[in-house]
Amino acid sequence: MKMQKQAQGGMNAAILVAIIAGLIILYIIFLPSSEKEKFLENRTSSQIDGGEASVLLKAFPGLLSASGGLGDEKAIPNIFLVETTNANELEKINPFIVRSGWFDKRERKIDFALDDPDNLDNVVLSFTAKKRKGILTIKLNGVNIFEGELANEIAEPVSLSPNLLGKKNTLEFGVSSVGARFWATNEYSFENVKIIGDITDTSRQESANAFTISNSEFSSLEEATLKFVPYCSNVNELGTLNIFVNNKKIFSTVPTCDNAYKQSIPRSVLNEGENNIVFKTSKGTYSIEQIRVALKFKEPTVKTYFFEIDGSTFRKIRDNERDIILSVKFIDDKKQKRLKLDVNGRIETIETEKASFTKNINSKAVEGNNYARLEPFDDIEIVELKVELA
Repeated sequence: MKMQKQAQGGMNAAILVAIIAGLIILYIIFLPSSEKEKFLENRTSSQIDGGEASVLLKAFPGLLSASGGLGDEKAIPNIFLVETTNANELEKINPFIVRSGWFDKRERKIDFALDDPDNLDNVVLSFTAKKRKGILTIKLNGVNIFEGELANEIAEPVSLSPNLLGKKNTLEFGVSSVGARFWATNEYSFENVKIIGDITDTSRQESANAFTISNSEFSSLEEATLKFVPYCSNVNELGTLNIFVNNKKIFSTVPTCDNAYKQSIPRSVLNEGENNIVFKTSKGTYSIEQIRVALKFKEPTVKTYFFEIDGSTFRKIRDNERDIILSVKFIDDKKQKRLKLDVNGRIETIETEKASFTKNINSKAVEGNNYARLEPFDDIEIVELKVELA
């Protein structure tokens, strides 16, 4: 019986709640339209004020580049590449004797080193021989380079083939046997023994320079072109002109002298920051002038964002009951920030060194769809763009 009374009491409470809810609904239905709208607006406003719904727009633009079309050309100083060759004494050897007899046989082996055999030319062995008897044999690194009898004290220089020369080398001197003439001796005495050759100085056949591409230039870079004019002397003795950017070869040919050249530089070769450029020739003399690296950029970065203001919120903004605030947060680099702000066609310029900018845009807002457009005058990095109700 007791349980039955409790169940009946619960049902009565539920009926009472339903009746009250029904009365509230009927009250709202029969309210005048102006009063009904105020009631609903109050509920909506309280929801907006209470949380995230007050933020109409939140975006993270990042880097905006002001570059567009052709940028400033990077100038590189004129360079001069020259091949210098001088005759030098590579080795000087003390006087010595070689002989061959039944009871006395003497040969001579001489070791010598060359620092850079690849840049040697016209290498010869020169000497004088006051005593000359028998057939003289000279070997270079095991290969015969001379065999014969000298007629004169001052001998013709003996050529040392570049193909036989290395960094470490050996000359061997010997004289022929006397045969059955046991009483005789074949002998050569050497004086003023020298190894002479033409050394090409390659240090002036290469020139290195550098140019810098800023991070904003690099981010909006579309293409790069190297411009230069080569001037030459002794056009019949020119070697290949090679050009490297960051150790990647971008040009390799014997150029036409006095002609202006434009050579594309692949974007993949370039670096943000410092870039190295090297001009190098294998032979001859070049004067490279009017050197420029021309940069072409993509169109300037313009970013547009959209947000919506419903009818009830717009009326509060119009009646100064609510404010709509636009804020821009920058990288705090203490530099001047300059950009164009366009809100629904109403344009103004932002100029500040601060890390943030805030603006009441009540007068620029419209009911329904709105937009905010950012266009930089200089390269600029924006952390956040926000539009919110206050």
